[in-house]
Amino acid sequence: MKNNRFILFGIPALVLALFGAVSYGSIRIPLADVMEILLRGDGGSSWDLIIWKIRLPRVLCAALVGGILAIGGVTCQGLFRNPLSEPYLLGISSGAALGAAIAILLSPLSGRFGLGILGIFAFSGAMLVTMMVFLAAGRGAFRFPSTLLLSGIAIALVCQAIIWLLMALNHNQIEKIVFWTLGSLSSARWEKVLWLSVTTIPSAIVLVGMGRMIDVLSTGYESAHGMGVKPQRSASIVLAITSFGTSAAVAVSGNIGFVGLMIPHIARFLGGPSHRNLIINSWIGGAILLVLADFAARMLNPPSEIPLGIVTALLGAPFLLFLVRGKRGEGRLDG
Repeated sequence: MKNNRFILFGIPALVLALFGAVSYGSIRIPLADVMEILLRGDGGSSWDLIIWKIRLPRVLCAALVGGILAIGGVTCQGLFRNPLSEPYLLGISSGAALGAAIAILLSPLSGRFGLGILGIFAFSGAMLVTMMVFLAAGRGAFRFPSTLLLSGIAIALVCQAIIWLLMALNHNQIEKIVFWTLGSLSSARWEKVLWLSVTTIPSAIVLVGMGRMIDVLSTGYESAHGMGVKPQRSASIVLAITSFGTSAAVAVSGNIGFVGLMIPHIARFLGGPSHRNLIINSWIGGAILLVLADFAARMLNPPSEIPLGIVTALLGAPFLLFLVRGKRGEGRLDG
């Protein structure tokens, strides 16, 4: 019942956020006109252009990216039994940032064709770093989750050092690299909506189907083994799917932190701890958060926009302090 109540209020809230973000901007388009334009299709007017070519693909990208980032936080917190875990600790974002930096330096055409050279390099970098983290952690990674997390942090630091080196050697490209690493959806187009749809939605559906397995894995390595689950193999599959979906999202949006940290805790509090329900609730919550955060990024300093990662950091940093203080009061920080 609690989960149904979350969905009952969450889906209308997401729809309102989507329509509000499409309606408001440097040029305000009344909601009635937005509905009319969406129903009749692109008629070629200036408002049609704004909605169909700019705002609608952007808000859909925000929803898809926010949803999969939130799900990534759910799976990491469940598998590592640590309330502060999220996919970025595995080095995914750092690998994507390094790939994007290399693409920016190699090609002035990055971003022009579909996902773009930049997106392809970012996705490849994220997946490559994820595999390196798994290899560095070894076979005992899920029996001792701190091994995997520390491997991710170490490799992420190496990636960041290489990015700084590239920036030091290419002063004329520093602004582009920095802006991408701070996160933005300003380049969102229908091709990227399609990319996110065919990568993140199947990932989310598979993880929902694995929700009960994640429930078992979250009880611990030995306990899961005693219940007849092969924890090493099962956790590897869950994290591989999580890494794939997160990498696909980061390749479009750049580095956007704290979504995977904040939303699972809120969804767990409002909708309960069952991972099957928690994944669905977190997708809805993550989509709402990022649509609203992207709206704020556009509106806080028009006609310029603030990098999306800054907005989520301004929200996430106080949340993290609150979370750490609460867990310290309970005498634990390891879940």
